[in-house]
Order: sequence, then C-alpha cells, then structure tokens
Amino acid sequence: MKKGYWTGHVFEIKDEEKWGNYLAKYTQIEKNHIKNKTGNYLPVFLGQPKAKIQGSNLMFGAVVEFNSLQDAIDCYNSEEYQNALSELGKNPEETVVRNLSIFEG
Repeated sequence: MKKGYWTGHVFEIKDEEKWGNYLAKYTQIEKNHIKNKTGNYLPVFLGQPKAKIQGSNLMFGAVVEFNSLQDAIDCYNSEEYQNALSELGKNPEETVVRNLSIFEG
C-alpha cells in the first residue's frame, strides 16, 4: 500500500503565543501517532541555516509519513487537529505564514 504524506513549511511566525499554543496541541497529536505507529514525523531544516524555496525564506519544515493517504487525510480532518488549527485564530495568516500539502507517494 502506498504511504500518505504531509509536507509543511513555515516561512514567518507573526504571533508567537498563538503559534506556541498550536504547537503544544500538534505535538500531542504527533506523540499519539508515533505511539500507535500510524505516523512518522520527520523534522527538516529545524535548527539549521535558513533555506530557500522559490525565493522565500524558510524557517523550518517537516515531513510526516502516514500508513496511507487516507490516514493522512483523516488526521487532518480529525477533531484533535482541527482543534490545534483553531489555536491559530480566525485568520491563521495573521499568526503564521506557512503551507501544508497532503499527498500519496
């Protein structure tokens, strides 16, 4: 079976408090997926010199490998992840400039 993936890139954090609240909840989701062997979280660029993606500065990025595309989609749509996203506020772009892609590979 093909795996499912999330790739995420953070370019700018505008509100450290809201971002920290999101990360606290996201980290718990990550721990649960590692414990249940449904997700493999791979930080990249973390703590390394800034990288460039199509001319933009990249603070850090991450790759998450799931057992299937459906697991990746289900995680995104889960109550727990949606609750974490809500920490970014009604207009997340005011908290963080980032992107997230979900795909099969």
